[in-house]
Amino acid sequence: MAGVLPLEKTWNDARGLAARYQDGPGFRQYVASRMVLVAPATVLFLLISIACAASTVIFLADRHPMLALPGLLLAPFVLVGSLFVQAFVFFSWVEGRALARALGRRKKAPLDFGEMPKVPWLFAAVFLLLPLLVLFAVSGTAVLVLILLVVAIAFAFARFDR
Repeated sequence: MAGVLPLEKTWNDARGLAARYQDGPGFRQYVASRMVLVAPATVLFLLISIACAASTVIFLADRHPMLALPGLLLAPFVLVGSLFVQAFVFFSWVEGRALARALGRRKKAPLDFGEMPKVPWLFAAVFLLLPLLVLFAVSGTAVLVLILLVVAIAFAFARFDR
């Protein structure tokens, strides 16, 4: 895809993923049958996005009261952007697991993480990693707890997704 900007490519990839979910009964059924694992992950992603958005406002307002307004204006972008990145990477990973299962390529190991999905690194850096650093500046404990919860969800998914 020469000449395609990262935003356009990521958007097209996300639309393709959504279309495969809607049009592919196998992927949709795979997600539905694992809702007990998918739902907590989705709630956690929302919590992380809210924490990142709130920390942006808090961080900037703590620096100077005049920076509270830019923080409030940035917060929705951080919220939506970080949620988008997390959901895109997670559901890309889930789709890979569904395909591996359908094709009989799943490992029988106690922990099968499957293949690493494509990560839109530019968006992950801007909308997730940078806000997590800001959150770390506001509350290092919160970041550590959220990261531990994400790791726990990944391990739970890898362990109980049979």
